[in-house]
Amino acid sequence: MVMMESVVEVDSCLLSTWRPLPLGRPNTKPINPSPLKEEISKLNGPIMPGEVSSTDGSVSGDDCSDDSTSTAPSENSEELGITEKKLQMVVPEVVVQEEFSALQTVDIRAPEVYDAFAPAATRLRYMIKNSDHIIKCPGVYDGLSARIAIDVGFEGMYMTGAGTTASRLGQADLGIAQLYDMRTNAEMIANLRPDGPPLIADMDTGYGGPLVIARSLQQYHISGVAGFHIEDQIMNKRCGHLAGKEVVDVENYIQRIKACVVARAQLRSDIVIIARTDALQSKGFDDCIERLKRARDEGADMGILEGVKNKEQAALAARLLAPWPMCYNSVENGHSPLITAQEAQEMGYRIIIYSFAGISPAYVAIKSTFEWLKETGSTGSSVSPKTIFNVCGLADSIVIDEASGGTAFAKGV
Repeated sequence: MVMMESVVEVDSCLLSTWRPLPLGRPNTKPINPSPLKEEISKLNGPIMPGEVSSTDGSVSGDDCSDDSTSTAPSENSEELGITEKKLQMVVPEVVVQEEFSALQTVDIRAPEVYDAFAPAATRLRYMIKNSDHIIKCPGVYDGLSARIAIDVGFEGMYMTGAGTTASRLGQADLGIAQLYDMRTNAEMIANLRPDGPPLIADMDTGYGGPLVIARSLQQYHISGVAGFHIEDQIMNKRCGHLAGKEVVDVENYIQRIKACVVARAQLRSDIVIIARTDALQSKGFDDCIERLKRARDEGADMGILEGVKNKEQAALAARLLAPWPMCYNSVENGHSPLITAQEAQEMGYRIIIYSFAGISPAYVAIKSTFEWLKETGSTGSSVSPKTIFNVCGLADSIVIDEASGGTAFAKGV
């Protein structure tokens, strides 16, 4: 990939200091197949290369990197250059792809031209097609967990339905959260940094029939969500890693996908539709593959096979559906095996989401702190309020106030 760059002088109060960094050389690095993939290939024959999808449409792209610059300010605002009025920023203008292996072709409509200021959905499409590595998305469930993910420098984020239900409603993931709960949480997270890591959000079953599903997509679109997954469970659904899941028939499921595709076209949106199936428990592996193929043929951009039983099953699903991109849902201590990002990449997955990466450690930390507090009368914490505020955009607030002639921080912070 050839990068053309220009140096642009901009006002520090106009643009966020967060900037996605180049992905590297997309689709040019051969991924060495794992022994597992080689074994499956021997059993099932070679992978047939697919055609590259058209890039026609209203798309223009962007990319990100795990090495993204942190936005958390230090205790000393001068170190951040908060009082500076100018900064030098390198803005990539054009990305020209070189020839790449057909084995790494990804069948998704996406731009070839890099645009750092494109909508999050458009940037996510570019990342899925052009990244030379799997995109890791930690599960976030509120503003603080999302801010931390941004501060650490993740390329993307995933708003977990289970985490949203637990944090906003204090309930188990049993289909209790509805469109309002999910959309408002996603809107808040997506707009913490509209130019930052694209947000993929859980949309459960779509919350109703075709008209409601179309409205759900519209609400996610205007909220700044970059992509979402919609599943085939019955309306009275439950977490994908609980037993006893029931799914609708395949025609009902495809009706949901069609509603999403039509609504997206009407909005002229680039939002990424991820078709998820939870049919493995009750219908079996072959039925899941057929459901995902039907969803793909109707216009879904990616797929998720939820609750795979072993690594062989996960690898085979990615192979059978290639070059359609697949997303792997990594839930530690759930029904599926623990698969690392590297293993998922070798299997052919393009995105890996970690649904409980935020809420599980938060539970452990809060519970242990509260137990210590109850026993000793002190939390024992070493984290200052300013540490939290720094992660949550204190520096940006200072810049806005000073640039507008305010004096809110004149006496210090």
